Amino acid sequence: MAGTFIKLYNVDAEPASAFFLNEGRIFFYASTADKYAISGKNLIVGATEIIMREKLGTDALRVETAVAEGGSSLKKMAPEKIIQGLKNYSISLNVSMVIARQVLLSNNIINANISLLEGDEKKTRELSIEFYAAVERIRSEYDKRKLPWLKELLKTHETNLTYKRGEAFSKSAEPVKITATKNLADKLVEYERGDVICEEDTTGNEMFILESGAIDVLLKGNKVATIEDSGTVFGEMALLLGEKRTATLKAKNNVVVTRIKKEDLRYVAEKQQEVLESIAMALAKRHYYNIVKIRSINRSLVESSLKEEEEGKKPSQLEKTRKDFALFKRELSAAVKGKEASFLEDLLSDDDA
Repeated sequence: MAGTFIKLYNVDAEPASAFFLNEGRIFFYASTADKYAISGKNLIVGATEIIMREKLGTDALRVETAVAEGGSSLKKMAPEKIIQGLKNYSISLNVSMVIARQVLLSNNIINANISLLEGDEKKTRELSIEFYAAVERIRSEYDKRKLPWLKELLKTHETNLTYKRGEAFSKSAEPVKITATKNLADKLVEYERGDVICEEDTTGNEMFILESGAIDVLLKGNKVATIEDSGTVFGEMALLLGEKRTATLKAKNNVVVTRIKKEDLRYVAEKQQEVLESIAMALAKRHYYNIVKIRSINRSLVESSLKEEEEGKKPSQLEKTRKDFALFKRELSAAVKGKEASFLEDLLSDDDA
């Protein structure tokens, strides 16, 4: 096998370039145990971390290892070419489609690995998400009030592993948001209460941006969520990849959406270029945190296996998560009492921390 593969980059390396794959196949190693492949012609790969750094302001390093199969034809693309290219229809569409495929494939890995988790590991995941949300609430309050003690509380807890784990699970599920569609008024469509906007297991050839109203999300006929925030994009994965829709969306009340069909994408990019750019940015974040999530799940699986072999020798991840949450709530409780911070009392419930 020696000499039949070309290393493009290692995990934790600086994202020095993306790559234009003229033809061939690239393997991405999300962990030592999990990999997926992207193959085809004229594809731009390796853009995720560049977008994370240059457009989203993070200091992201490579989150996975990439290896090209021998015989693949590719060339480097400078980061600035990727960022400038996001304003170009062809490049932004290419980048979005590749990253959407990476999101889909990494989702498959996550779903397979989560199915291996049992009660304690699932509870760890749920508590980590709750802990992340609580710390982010502290951040939002500090941004509004600029109280020094809020900043100290934030600094204490935003660096621990429970926060990082919750961040990965939360950010990989964040929807695409587009704040203004003023130039796309001709694409507005209204739905009345009870109307089905799109249906589970049907092939998608259009995406939507919610302008007003609320939309129920149903899986196998059961409501699992409601979309209410104006600017939320849905259906973009089905549109970009031609995959079947994963949920049914039904108007909860009178709803207005901007509806974009695949054949409209070039027109949309010309009328309002930030639509595709926003999708590429959101997909990059989703892909990045999917890989972080895979690592977290793998750590849970490894720790669970070790616990079976070394029962009682060290605290479980769930115990450590509960300890982190308990410490956070003790410090928060003291702060609320000492600083008359009643605006944070809702975070002090005793649920399972």
